[in-house]
Amino acid sequence: MNRGRTNKNGSLYIDQKITKVSGIALQYLGMNGRMLYRSKSLGQPTTIFNANIFDQRAKKIWFGDLEIDRDRKALTMISTELGNIYILREGDGRFLREIPSIAQVKSCALVIVQDGVIHYGADFKTYIEFVKRQIAEKNKTTQENKEDGQ
Repeated sequence: MNRGRTNKNGSLYIDQKITKVSGIALQYLGMNGRMLYRSKSLGQPTTIFNANIFDQRAKKIWFGDLEIDRDRKALTMISTELGNIYILREGDGRFLREIPSIAQVKSCALVIVQDGVIHYGADFKTYIEFVKRQIAEKNKTTQENKEDGQ
C-alpha cells in the first residue's frame, strides 16, 4: 500500500488529502507543476512561482508557476466554471500541517478570482509595485550606461 510522502516528523503530507486536481484547471493552465521560466530572475511582476490554486471548498485544484497577467483569461475561465478560486504562494499552500478551512485559504490568498474578476491582495499589490520599480530602475541604469558608451 502506498503510504504517501512523509515530512521530517514521519507524518503524511496533508497535500495528498486536500489535492483534487481539476480537469478544468488542467484544460486552461496545463499540467500541474508547470515551470514558466528557467530562472526565477526572469519572472515578471505578477509571477507566482509554485503557486497553489484552491477552490471554494478549500481543495487544491492545481499547482505550478503562474503569471497572472499572462494567465488572466485562463484564471477567469476557471473561476467562471468552478466558482471562486484562491491563489496561494508555495509556502502557504503546499506544506500544510492540517487540512485548511476556507477561511484559512482566503486569509492566505495573494489573488482571488471571483465571478471572473481578478482581485489582488494588499501584500501582492505592494510586491508588484516594488518589482515594477526595480525593473524601471534597472532599465534606467542600462539606458544611462548605453548613452555613456559603456
